[in-house]
Amino acid sequence: MEKLTVYGYRLGNEYQVEFVPYKQSLTTCAIPGSCTYLRNTMNNLLTYLLAHAVGNIVADKTLQIQVWENNGLSCSSQRLWQVMNNLKRKLAVFSLPDDFILRVAGKGYLIPPEKVLTLYCRETFFQQHLAVDYPALSGQIIKRNAARQSIR
Repeated sequence: MEKLTVYGYRLGNEYQVEFVPYKQSLTTCAIPGSCTYLRNTMNNLLTYLLAHAVGNIVADKTLQIQVWENNGLSCSSQRLWQVMNNLKRKLAVFSLPDDFILRVAGKGYLIPPEKVLTLYCRETFFQQHLAVDYPALSGQIIKRNAARQSIR
């Protein structure tokens, strides 16, 4: 059986918003032609949250390490809060409520599982099309997927 890999996510109560991490974009069918691109750190934050915080609390310190420090950036609680608020503002443009990403006081962040649908595709298809459409990113994503598989 061929392996599947995460392609993207559908977000919201009716899964009306699509997030594709390797394209760094948010789109919706509700508003024709709508597309918002995320900067690297915000994209990494949303990607990490969707991979780890759906139904689980992810601590602030974990986000600071995984999203910032592991990418050669420094982070503070204030910077995390700032990027998180900017991300929530971008999501609100697509009619996602403020409680899409929940703050659990003193613990971290959580995304309710009923608000996320993970999209998969065949790994070989993803790698072939990624290499053609996004050659600069293909090596990074393939390395990331290999690292995830070796951790499991």
